[in-house]
Amino acid sequence: MKFRKVTAAITGLAVTVGAGLGAVVVAGDASAAATFRDAAYGISASGAAPIAATPAVSSTDGTVETASGSAKSSDGTIAIGSATVRAGGGKASAQISEFTALGGLVAGTVSVSCDSGTVSGTVNGTPAGKVGRNGTVAHKIVSKNADGSTTIIGMRVTTSAATINIGSATCAPATGPGPGPSGTPTANPPGSPTPTPTPTKPGQPPAPKPYPKDGHLPVTG
Repeated sequence: MKFRKVTAAITGLAVTVGAGLGAVVVAGDASAAATFRDAAYGISASGAAPIAATPAVSSTDGTVETASGSAKSSDGTIAIGSATVRAGGGKASAQISEFTALGGLVAGTVSVSCDSGTVSGTVNGTPAGKVGRNGTVAHKIVSKNADGSTTIIGMRVTTSAATINIGSATCAPATGPGPGPSGTPTANPPGSPTPTPTPTKPGQPPAPKPYPKDGHLPVTG
């Protein structure tokens, strides 16, 4: 019997079917890569004395990115002495020192990290609660994002004129296409009947095969 082999490319998958064999082999696309959602920054501020997220890094392909530096608002009222940030491979972290704001009324050192969506942080400095007439300080604010990642902000200072975030790390478990479907070879082609054994009574041996005898027609079926 001759068999026909059909090979087709379907959405990045190679599919080979042996006609009459009922065997299917599906190979996943080796070029498909996992997606990461990792990011970190040292400080950001909005309001009367804004600061863009500085230093800041992000990674979506698993590559580890790092940066370091200092930052200060244009009027000098908000500043960090140094910060080191890192993101990639499902992890992110930020370490900030010498943070000061509101004329020195708020100060501290912050360290935060994120590992596959699990976050932790340490804050030393101004305790959480009210500061001044209309300011508040919060520590280790954790939020879930729409893309499934988790963010931790080490310290947040809020006033009627500004919001300041010190030390931010965002990450999530890597996501990817996952393993593709795989076929299992079968002994019979799809749709073919499966031979049914002749039933026997308990303790009774299987029926013997028929043999031609004189006067019998040969078995041809």
